Amino acid sequence: MASNARTITRRAMFAEIHQDTLEGGKSHVFSLKYVKKDSTVGQKARVRKCSKNLPGAKGYRGNINLNHVLLLENLDNQKPGGAPQPFEICIDLILEYNGQRVVHTY
Repeated sequence: MASNARTITRRAMFAEIHQDTLEGGKSHVFSLKYVKKDSTVGQKARVRKCSKNLPGAKGYRGNINLNHVLLLENLDNQKPGGAPQPFEICIDLILEYNGQRVVHTY
């Protein structure tokens, strides 16, 4: 009996998320399923790495190796003509990336 469940390693997920652009110059957009702080499961269909608050002297200073948080933008939750609002997500609480179950072992 074959399993339809696809998996992706945490490292491979990061490699894809940190692609700034795909072929053709478009932003890398992906979906996530995750556990919320209240223990319910959430899902975002179209997110990308935050384009405004990039690491630097004046920008976002999050270090994923220390605080295990990603700064992302939800493309489905923005005002017409406005920029998407950034949000943080705890890496350890990500369940699925693009429909693939995330394996968090090292």
